[in-house]
Amino acid sequence: MAKIFGTDGIRCLVNKEPLSAETTLKIAKTVGHLLKSKKNTNSRVVISKDTRLSGYLYEPLITAGFVSMGMDVILVGPLPTPAVPLLIKTLRADLGVMITASHNTYEYNGLKFFDSQGFKLSTKIENKVEEIVLNNTKYSKIINLKQKSGKAIRLEDAPGRYSEFLKSTLDKSIKIKKLKIVLDCANGATYNIAPNLFWELGHTIVTINNNPNGININKNCGAVDINELKNKVTQTNSDIGFAFDGDGDRLIVVNEKGDIVDGDMIIALFSKFIVNEKIKSKFPIVSTVMANMGLEEYLKNNFKIKLKRTSVGDINVINTMKKNKSKLGGEQSGHIILSDYSNAGDGILAALKITEHLSVLNSKTSDAFNIYESVPQIKINISFKSLSKKNLTFINKISKDKSLIKKNMRSLIRISGTEPLIRILVEGKNFQEVESCAKLIEKKIRLNLAK
Repeated sequence: MAKIFGTDGIRCLVNKEPLSAETTLKIAKTVGHLLKSKKNTNSRVVISKDTRLSGYLYEPLITAGFVSMGMDVILVGPLPTPAVPLLIKTLRADLGVMITASHNTYEYNGLKFFDSQGFKLSTKIENKVEEIVLNNTKYSKIINLKQKSGKAIRLEDAPGRYSEFLKSTLDKSIKIKKLKIVLDCANGATYNIAPNLFWELGHTIVTINNNPNGININKNCGAVDINELKNKVTQTNSDIGFAFDGDGDRLIVVNEKGDIVDGDMIIALFSKFIVNEKIKSKFPIVSTVMANMGLEEYLKNNFKIKLKRTSVGDINVINTMKKNKSKLGGEQSGHIILSDYSNAGDGILAALKITEHLSVLNSKTSDAFNIYESVPQIKINISFKSLSKKNLTFINKISKDKSLIKKNMRSLIRISGTEPLIRILVEGKNFQEVESCAKLIEKKIRLNLAK
């Protein structure tokens, strides 16, 4: 085990390294050692989780690790990931942990850590954690030998706190249009709070995939599979559909016709309401290398804004936004970050602001999101069990080979930081040419893996 952290915290199959029971306990102790308050004797940590079965394994392990380091643990139960940064601030905690594998199925789990300001851990802190956990000598030096431990309490009103915060983000001067909304909760962390919140705001709600049983999280549902949502929206003549992922930090939209609206188009809609002469940031909007060229051209032509692109991963978007004091950021996959309200992607918050913007525009969802024409993209995922050094060398080489694509096209080949997948993206104006180039790259990679 040479690496613990990936592109979004720690994630792997349950009971596998680096999330075996033994290593998980070490990680919790080490993070507690590095981040607990040196001034305040009552260091506190907020722990939440999504609905996957292994939350019952990791919640007590993480709790024990922090308590053993003399920290008080506040358990808030199943809540969306963006609730954690909020609760860290309102409860004056030193750090927070979200036990989740985000969009992955129940066989996976993971840990997302947040500092006292509600930001995900920096690479510098992650490296320090790895350095200690993977070195027995260094780890032995941080163990707390005092007899006084911390304690654990359960906070019962955490969902209410988060819900009231979300309501407070709506502009009180705008009369919100009452909509018929289908919510796909992915059998995950939004299963209770999202339906209640939208109903309380006066909308007519149809809810699907809101009965978690520990093993159905993200299974053929939610932001990663919106087929059921598309059908439900059209069958019920609803105005809009919202699909969240397992931990609630992503949002994919379906319009009244059953068409998909991805994160790029959501960013385009929000840009209409966020970009103005008061913004002083050179890069007010941030996305990743995956963002559609259509979005980039739209921002340039309509607002004279250059889209700032980062590597894949919402943490890269968030860090770049922080550096540039950006107002809006996100990913095509549905992470939407509104820095005026949160330090994290928040699916429910984004959905609420969409209802607000639809009210201002007084238009159908399909018209509101008819903003620009997307440039054709082909995405291909290639699974693997393991990669040799020769495989890695080949992938690195082919990712730089521009002879495989035509003029005015771009390609992106990368190894996923959350799953055993090689991801291919090819984009260009001509769909047939894009498809042909994508298949060629896929063929070359599959041949290399078969050697």
